[in-house]
Amino acid sequence: MRITVFFLTKNKNPLAFLFFWLSGILFSSQDLPAQRVVDISQYPPEYFDSIRATVYDTTNVNYTIRAYRLSSEDNIMIDGNLDEPAWKTAEHKTNFIEKDPYPLIPTSDETEFAILYDDENLYVGVWCWDAVPDKIVAYLAPRGTYGADNLQLFIDSYNDDRTGYKFVISPTGVQGDELRYDDVKRDRNWNGIWYSEGKVDDKGWYVEVKIPFFNMRYSSREQQTWGFNIMRTMAREASRSQWKPHLPEWENNTRMSQLGQIVGIKNISSGRTFELRPYGTVSSTEALNVSPFKTLNLGGDIRFSPTPNLTADFTFNPDFAQVDADVFEINLTRFPTRFAELRPFFTERINVFNTPLELFYSRRIGAKGDILGGVKMTGKLDHGVEFGVLGNVTGQSVFKSALQNSEKATFGVMRVKKDILGSSNIGILAATKEEADNYNRIFGVDGSFVLSGNDFVDFQVATGQTEKQTKQNMAYNLNYTRTGDLMGLIFIGERIEPDFEINRVGYIQKETYRGWDKVTGTYKLSPRINKYNLRRITANATLEFDRDLFTSEYINNVLENFPDFVPDVMFGSVTTNNEGNPVISDGSRTSNNYKVGGDLTINMINEMIIVADYKRFTATELTGQYSGNLLTLSYSTRPINKGASFAGVFGFTNDTYYNFNQKYVARQRKLTLEGEGRLTRNFLTTLIGDYTETFTTSDHKDGRYFKLSSNSTWMFTKDFYLRVHAQGILGTTFYQQKEIYNEYLLSCLMSWEYRPGSFLYLAYNEGRFDTSGNSGWRNMSLNNRTVILKISYFFSI
Repeated sequence: MRITVFFLTKNKNPLAFLFFWLSGILFSSQDLPAQRVVDISQYPPEYFDSIRATVYDTTNVNYTIRAYRLSSEDNIMIDGNLDEPAWKTAEHKTNFIEKDPYPLIPTSDETEFAILYDDENLYVGVWCWDAVPDKIVAYLAPRGTYGADNLQLFIDSYNDDRTGYKFVISPTGVQGDELRYDDVKRDRNWNGIWYSEGKVDDKGWYVEVKIPFFNMRYSSREQQTWGFNIMRTMAREASRSQWKPHLPEWENNTRMSQLGQIVGIKNISSGRTFELRPYGTVSSTEALNVSPFKTLNLGGDIRFSPTPNLTADFTFNPDFAQVDADVFEINLTRFPTRFAELRPFFTERINVFNTPLELFYSRRIGAKGDILGGVKMTGKLDHGVEFGVLGNVTGQSVFKSALQNSEKATFGVMRVKKDILGSSNIGILAATKEEADNYNRIFGVDGSFVLSGNDFVDFQVATGQTEKQTKQNMAYNLNYTRTGDLMGLIFIGERIEPDFEINRVGYIQKETYRGWDKVTGTYKLSPRINKYNLRRITANATLEFDRDLFTSEYINNVLENFPDFVPDVMFGSVTTNNEGNPVISDGSRTSNNYKVGGDLTINMINEMIIVADYKRFTATELTGQYSGNLLTLSYSTRPINKGASFAGVFGFTNDTYYNFNQKYVARQRKLTLEGEGRLTRNFLTTLIGDYTETFTTSDHKDGRYFKLSSNSTWMFTKDFYLRVHAQGILGTTFYQQKEIYNEYLLSCLMSWEYRPGSFLYLAYNEGRFDTSGNSGWRNMSLNNRTVILKISYFFSI
């Protein structure tokens, strides 16, 4: 390990200190594994042919494990010891094969596993032998954080080669999970309720897992066959290996159609018909232009599951208090920031509503009104029909709320998908927001087709209509993807008509009354190197043609908001209508543009990554057509989740952009430095600096923005942690006069999962701002302050 120290004597600027401190992390060679060299020539072609033959054997006889049925006398304690007699009696499987960096060779350290089950639970025990146990990375981290050493369990409980679950466990038992659908797609919002513990000794590390069947959907057949695979990540060798091998000619992702099998499971049940999650919160809130108030909220969710494949969720005054504040970003675009969904009611089984175009974006619900109640029903039938229905009503809550004049609206979403042709599907989605005389109604038809093992086609045709009853309200999307380890191809064709509107229910970065036609092609070449300290080099070449679709309504809206603005002559001349308002006449309403370029990613053996991206493009705004460039460079050290104690990222961007507020084309440049350190086994901290400058057409600086954020997490146990997040964005513009707007955020969260699915939160969020300009100077003014104590309890009947 090398420690880099900088002495700053004359320059005491804290930004300079941050730059040098993070640079020391970035360019030091800490915790870097030596290159592991394997002589591939020792394995004859016949060896690799034999591995491929077993993988392509459709009977899966070489990758089938029989689950052992526990008797009433067996009692499995989830403690990571794996010392119960049943673990010895059950069938064991081993002989893992490396996935990368050297595909299909035997692993240097064996991994062994066995599977048990009873009426209501699946148990997985894994022995991860390690010749150098002191190099095992066994840290505590919040749920959802993947450890540098970890195990990933893939389960296709429906055995349909398209849906499934991934469960991730670290040597300390820290969990992560996600839901898989359409064979290759994933939903990281899903959180199952399951149990895991890990243990480390002088021979390796061990994991014991218990997964209740109510987490998964499976057929109603008495005798079950499930898809299954295990992948082990070993930090010491920067390698991954699997029980059923992953062939190098496949894409990198583990697909549900490429798993092994569990057999022998029979006469099981989910064991639970009703799940209840009551909650209570006590909070104190202060906000700008709102009188301080205190609230007591009570509510809860009920889940009714008459079968493993049908679930109905009901909620009253739902648990939508956000203990985590939304982290703000430097956003210089005209489009609002898209925030991730964190609310449990909307994250459970939400993948059924996903479509190529985001016709449904759940953060729209409750954005302007309190959610009074809701219902959601999802399920999958034996003949391959999957469906989802969701409805919510918003208004003024019976409890005190920070929202003033809450909108009264009804949201509804309906989704149906049908499995066809093996791993393909077609579907429809209808969604609406109804508010008095206003509405946004959406309907779409989509499909996902697997043409072969490596060829995929997705399409969608949709309409988005509002109360304005316009005609050009259609959208069309076609996506062809060819995957592969060495080469790949992506083709996207899209038409978004000017009046296609979904942003009251869904999400699209689009201005009203403006659309586009676009065709994009990307070719990928990604050879494995595995020598000269290089693991892999990936190059992408991209060519895009697009046609902007303007309308007179769009131009007139801009003229209404910017009365002194004069569009380029290509759009026609500005006249005055009978009301005395400026309007556009004559001129063109389309413009053809292109984008061409490529990017290069170099993956080092020691997990460092170098990325270079360059694009040359033309674009059209109301000021006329212009050309520009985009250059991005980044360098990443070996990350924390791959075993490093300290990690960093350096990024630089220089590009041409359109300043929408000032109506001119200029350039901006951005510098990003990120440092991350695991100071102890249970303490992780991150510090990020982001500096952006914007310029006028004459290359004079017209804005600067600096973001500095820190995030520190103390883990007391794997289920109990304290996180402190502090952030500031300092923004200064130099237009007609110097104006300042700074935002500050402090967020503290103590989280304790005192039993699976049951949480206690104590959160403190405070936002402040500075501003200067025509309204005068305000220094560290309070924007909002909230203290929340929330407790939820999960139980089932």
